[in-house]
Amino acid sequence: MQIWITDTARDLLNDPPPGGPVTLDEIAACAGITTRQLRAYYSSVEVIVAACADLPAHSTRVGRC
Repeated sequence: MQIWITDTARDLLNDPPPGGPVTLDEIAACAGITTRQLRAYYSSVEVIVAACADLPAHSTRVGRC
């Protein structure tokens, strides 16, 4: 699940949607999980960004925004 979340966040951060910074709600929606489920792993977008630096990308996954 963490890899799916970080890959989704990485995709959104590399090509952000219009309307401001990426939020936990957007990451959760694009990952196909609830914000509550996402918060079980990560408490903020900044924590996800830090995790992205530590985990390899898995660009072959599909289903994200």
